[in-house]
Amino acid sequence: MILMPFVMLNPAQVWHVQLAQSLLGVFFAFLLGKVAARWAGARAGDWAFSLAIFHPFLIYYCGFILTETVFMTSLWLGVAGLQRLAGERDSSAVRWLSWSGMALGLACLVRPALQPFLIVAVSWLAIQAWRKRGWRTAWRHGVYFTAVVSALLLPWLLGNLWVHGRFTLGPGYGEAVYLQSNSMDFIQMYEAKTKDDYYRAFTRSVYHLSVTNGTPRETWLEEARAFRRQHATEWRRMQWYKFTHFWRPWLNSLIFPRWQVLLSMFVTTPAFVLACVELWRRRGSFDSFLKLLLSLIATGYLVGGVLFVASVRYRIPLVDMTFLVLTASWLGQVGRKPRTDEAEPK
Repeated sequence: MILMPFVMLNPAQVWHVQLAQSLLGVFFAFLLGKVAARWAGARAGDWAFSLAIFHPFLIYYCGFILTETVFMTSLWLGVAGLQRLAGERDSSAVRWLSWSGMALGLACLVRPALQPFLIVAVSWLAIQAWRKRGWRTAWRHGVYFTAVVSALLLPWLLGNLWVHGRFTLGPGYGEAVYLQSNSMDFIQMYEAKTKDDYYRAFTRSVYHLSVTNGTPRETWLEEARAFRRQHATEWRRMQWYKFTHFWRPWLNSLIFPRWQVLLSMFVTTPAFVLACVELWRRRGSFDSFLKLLLSLIATGYLVGGVLFVASVRYRIPLVDMTFLVLTASWLGQVGRKPRTDEAEPK
């Protein structure tokens, strides 16, 4: 939707889309740096910006017409708005509530699987307002935020209800992906020994969805439930495969080139390790924003590692970027004497 005007200029070329996404990627790196700086200090912000601007997979996304760059920018713009809201005076609350609500609503339009995080977001901002200003302010903030998000999502929900008969942002998408990730073909993808075997199983799962596209979506859900009941051992083994695939820092060596696998090991593994070190360092003082970051990780794992198909593309915007902020927080305090008067960079 956002990139459509660029595509309309010339559908045969995509350089202008790549340029727009690259500029958006630079803005995202700056945004992530501001989030880290506001939370953990100026040095952490510098580290977050540097790590994001040179992150190879974020650069890779900008070269293709994919949803990741737009989604990440919208998501973290919403997170930044929530962060500012928690530390601002009540007079500027409407502005940050509006920004965060519109940004997170747009992120849900790009990827409807983010919707569970909206519940976390409205609960988090209401709790922050209740602790600082009382339950009346918490109620106002929660209602206003919900109204902003609803104003953005409701037209699409009603449109899908009118056209498809389903009050949802992705009619049929959730059921299709849920069936695909709870099937024998899916477990055979994880247990494939060669790249051909992997894509053969993947093709079978996609073909099954295409030939049953006219069936009621409830039939897909029942088929997934039947797989769990009738193949309980395989289903439990598949959950372990999904868990290890989601949390493994590097790419799948079976289907990706060796250089990409090695690059992912070099870039992602240190961030995962240092993020865990930072969480351990902060174990005695889990501030409110850290809890919001952890909820991002939980949401990413829920929709990208438990319910639906485990995929690195769905992990990076929520989990990897949160780990990058945690890594920047740890790097920012290395070798620094404790200070209480450090100001955020302008």
